[in-house]
Amino acid sequence: MIQVDDLSLDAPDGRPLQQGLHLHLEPGGSLLLLGSGGCGKSQFLRVLAGTVPPRTGRVRIAGVQTWPGEGALALAGRVRTGFVFAQGGLLSNQTLRDNVALPLRFAGTSPGETRARAEAALERFGLLSVADLRPHAVSASQRKLANVARVEALQPEVLLVDDPLEGVEAGDHARVIGWLRDWIQDAARTLVVGLEEPGDFGDLPVRRLHLSPIAPAEEPR
Repeated sequence: MIQVDDLSLDAPDGRPLQQGLHLHLEPGGSLLLLGSGGCGKSQFLRVLAGTVPPRTGRVRIAGVQTWPGEGALALAGRVRTGFVFAQGGLLSNQTLRDNVALPLRFAGTSPGETRARAEAALERFGLLSVADLRPHAVSASQRKLANVARVEALQPEVLLVDDPLEGVEAGDHARVIGWLRDWIQDAARTLVVGLEEPGDFGDLPVRRLHLSPIAPAEEPR
């Protein structure tokens, strides 16, 4: 489902993050992507999502080559991919309800099914009472839960999650953890979760890939 060969990543400022990464994750497989802040976890997830290119290497999702290539555009209409951002990811001029429904509309889902799936996802994450508010009018925790609800409604084949508990209030941790456990148990779904430490997910029976920071190059004398 996810195949990565000889991948090298740079930070937005050009700093090298990783080099020579290889990954082969079978359909239905789950992976914890572990590493300290600044090691490239978020950038790796963006590369997998097809939103930013790697410096070098090849990425294939469900047999579709995204890099070198068109990235997420190559997946459109072929592989449903969902991405939960560590922060942000919502359209500020749309209500939470519209944000959750948006990917379904892009996918051509019927209006009735779009409404039903969006409502169910909003209810699952306790967001119905604030569903008609825009992101700036709700808490950071509710914004993150709306991001999660959006991919829950989409039901993608490939789910990429960057720091799932970032910004989520402690009282809502169980919602997110339970949701990810459900995904792991679904053999039809492929999941990659980026974390600094396993923490609440340490007991999950999944593969792990540890990323270590690249040592900075020494200045010439």
